[in-house]
Amino acid sequence: MAETPDYATATEETDAEATEQRRSASRRVDLTQGNLLVGIARLSWPIVAGSFLQWFLGIADMKMVGLMGPESSVGRDAIAAVGTANGVIMTVMTAVLAVSTGTQVLVARYTGQGRRERVEAVTRQAIILAVLIGVIFIPLGWFTAEPLMASLGATDLVLRFAMDYTRVFFLGAIALMINFMLTSALNGAGDTLTPLILLAIMNAINVFFDWLLIFGIGPFPELQVAGAAWGLVISRVVGAIVLLWMLSSGRYAIHLHLLDHWLFDLKIWKKMFYIGIPSSLQGVTRNFSYMILLWILYQTDAGRLAVAGHTVSQQMGMVMVMFGLALMSAAMTTVGQNLGAGRPDRAERSGWTVVGISVAAIGVLSVLAIIFARPLIGFFTDDPDAVGWGVIALRIIAVVQPIVAGSMAFSGALRGAGDTLSPLYASLIFTMVVGPALAWTLSSAFGMGPSGVWLGLAIAWVLQAIMVAWIFRLGRWKQIEL
Repeated sequence: MAETPDYATATEETDAEATEQRRSASRRVDLTQGNLLVGIARLSWPIVAGSFLQWFLGIADMKMVGLMGPESSVGRDAIAAVGTANGVIMTVMTAVLAVSTGTQVLVARYTGQGRRERVEAVTRQAIILAVLIGVIFIPLGWFTAEPLMASLGATDLVLRFAMDYTRVFFLGAIALMINFMLTSALNGAGDTLTPLILLAIMNAINVFFDWLLIFGIGPFPELQVAGAAWGLVISRVVGAIVLLWMLSSGRYAIHLHLLDHWLFDLKIWKKMFYIGIPSSLQGVTRNFSYMILLWILYQTDAGRLAVAGHTVSQQMGMVMVMFGLALMSAAMTTVGQNLGAGRPDRAERSGWTVVGISVAAIGVLSVLAIIFARPLIGFFTDDPDAVGWGVIALRIIAVVQPIVAGSMAFSGALRGAGDTLSPLYASLIFTMVVGPALAWTLSSAFGMGPSGVWLGLAIAWVLQAIMVAWIFRLGRWKQIEL
């Protein structure tokens, strides 16, 4: 009789564990079996929804900084400043892509193999590397941002606002990196719903503090552009703490034991960097290209007006880009899980399926962007010149976005297989070399001004898409071992 309580307790614990496992499984998507289209849809919709939340956040930030000051020119300069700051920030932050991409691919592969202990080990190393990267790169970004933005052509109020934003951002960059790593790990494990829920909470916190700190509501100081950066930092610090707590609970796709094994694992690092460094370099090239394009725009007769229009158009175009990035992430996870499960043919089918979804979905958004370009751009600024340039930029970008979305899906599929070199080569050729060369030639030599910049960029994107589609079609990525 004395054994009864122990037995009952053990039974209760077993039942509780089984319940938690079922809850965890309900949030995960197993892409190695069942209907492929349904599985991809279940995996993708939270990522897509999260992308829209990020887009909304960008809109809210841009709208609020655009309302700064008694004159429209102040808001215009603030918008241009945020666009300039983001170019520099993303260039520095792309170092984290080496770890986040490696994390997602390895977690997806190990999830497909059923090796949960390796999933936890990879996630833990990702957190360690996020902190180390922050310690190294944040001071670098802090001290190099101002001369870099000045070299792009930012001056006076634009430069001051941009530095206000950048300095605050880097204070919370480690928290943002940890969020990024843990989200990538959960995506690789097939749990995209948990990051979505947390992102919704973080963005609500972000917008709330933006409103308080940009305009100085109540007892809060009026920090203007810096207030937008503080809103982002506060929300991401909260998000990082909550994510760590959630994953330590054992109720999610990944179970982190926070008090165990916080040691460097160089074998995992090697695999992460082998997979991720090409992706990081691709991000660096993309963001350097963005800064080059900003410099070219500053050199045109339109100058900061073109940059302001470009920045606003990027926010609208971000809807399409973020949708494409979401589906690229889905392709990484789907291909990775199926290769881990030893199903290369299903992995190939999943890649083509994601490409088809991407082209169709972005095609609809592109048509809407072309038709409603003027009211969409006018929502952010009432400066007629900035609106005019923004409309031109948005329409040119929108025309080629379905092709770009397909290219991103192909790149995601290749990354999921462990082939991150091929997308890098394509980016080096077309994003870093061909795009800026065409932009400069069309804007200056052919006298097209800012329109030539955007047209040159669009042509380069189409050529890049053709290259990555051809590489995926060859199928050599199926033989990569991780």
